[in-house]
Amino acid sequence: MTSVCPSCFNALPDDTISYRCATPTCEPQPNQSASEYAGTSVMTRPTFTRMRSSSDEPLPQSVPCRGCRRPATQEVCPTCCYDLPAGWRQATVFTIAVTGARGAGKSVYIAVALQQLMRYAQKRECTLRPYTQGTIDNYNKYYYHPLYQQNMVVDGTPEVSSGGSYQKDPLIWQLSGQHIGTVFVVIRDVAGEDVERIAGNPKHFAYLSQADLLIFLFDPMQLDSIKQLLSGVIPDPDESRLGLPADQVLAKVLGQVGGGHTPLALTISKFDTLHQVTKVRSPLAQAFANPGARLNQDDTMARQHLSPADAAKDLERDLQLLDAELSSIYQILGQDSVAVQATQAAESGQVAATRRFAVSAIGETPQHANQLTERGISPFRALDPILWGLSRKDIRL
Repeated sequence: MTSVCPSCFNALPDDTISYRCATPTCEPQPNQSASEYAGTSVMTRPTFTRMRSSSDEPLPQSVPCRGCRRPATQEVCPTCCYDLPAGWRQATVFTIAVTGARGAGKSVYIAVALQQLMRYAQKRECTLRPYTQGTIDNYNKYYYHPLYQQNMVVDGTPEVSSGGSYQKDPLIWQLSGQHIGTVFVVIRDVAGEDVERIAGNPKHFAYLSQADLLIFLFDPMQLDSIKQLLSGVIPDPDESRLGLPADQVLAKVLGQVGGGHTPLALTISKFDTLHQVTKVRSPLAQAFANPGARLNQDDTMARQHLSPADAAKDLERDLQLLDAELSSIYQILGQDSVAVQATQAAESGQVAATRRFAVSAIGETPQHANQLTERGISPFRALDPILWGLSRKDIRL
């Protein structure tokens, strides 16, 4: 079994291993490979790579440092030089990249989706817990505390080139249970500003093409037609937080993806805003009028008592119906170009598959920046993209 790097998402070669010296007497030096994959300047202590000559030869447990002559024992990714957690080569890993324009709600979605995944895992007799100290620190500080303890609107993800770009370290979570074993769920949060400014094919976006799941979020309130329709029904969005149109951003994201490995979850975020169209006269109101429609229902927790196989079948039936309903929603919204891009990417083999989703992390539109919600966080279908991606990899939670 081949594991993957939690940062660049590349497979760790079976015949090659790299170690970084951790001795303080060895001074950090500029690391070109690490810098290219990080998207910013990186300094590391010396790194050494060894290849085994035959499959029967075991990989070394350390490599002598040429500088201090002591054993270099911190294993790093041979591709991007990222430090690997202990025992990572034996890990089963599921990688997720969350992308979208500025203001699409990526960080809020990640914060809530992980809480929902934790809750759902418990219902399925599994556990989900942070695996690294960096994950604990970053998730609590930048995701959990602002939402769940301070009830505040989360700040946008900083650009990777900024000094406070905490998202350069992936969130690594350990998902364990009798029927799934142990799976490490790795999530990378992509700053909307970075996505909107992509030019060419920089290596620090190469992981998008290696992800086991690519979630693309876009906010319907970016559309002038929806802003005008719901003006006075919900608060007007903060224009300074909104990024480029979804079709332009998706084109940039797909420009980094190829090889047909990654499935694309095309996801309308903040879907609770569209649930408000029943209060106005609009063709959209009729689409939302049926309370039995899948876009008005969330049966995630209802599957908790089903067997893993039956839960997977029920999820697929549910998502097929939702996908069909959302197809007409995209047409009414005038976002055919977004759906067409995703479909063409799947048909051409650029991505492994595409599926439409609709999620709401909070369940309501914030009334002002100092108060995120008045009723408490009430997610809607937040786990659909993740459960779909896990199921595609035969991880049936």
